[in-house]
Amino acid sequence: PTTIGSTRHKREKPVSHTPRPPNSFIIYRKEKHAELMSQSTSTSTLNNNVISKIVGSMWKQETPEVKALYAAKAQEEKRVHMLKHPDYKYRPKKA
Repeated sequence: PTTIGSTRHKREKPVSHTPRPPNSFIIYRKEKHAELMSQSTSTSTLNNNVISKIVGSMWKQETPEVKALYAAKAQEEKRVHMLKHPDYKYRPKKA
């Protein structure tokens, strides 16, 4: 089978692999990651580990209204995902 992006730490995924729709936190993280990167200076030490800690802490402090906004965005992403991939069913790998 043909695979995409073989790296040392990631599992190989078949070309036909359909990713899961993003949840509310993933959408939030994606937006905040872009904001943090645009605000960072070339001398700052922002890497994914640091950004994840910052964004996780930001998420915990967000109001229920903001979280509800991202939950609505996630629902819309899920709806679009279902239209694009009507036969999709999440099937986690067995250990």
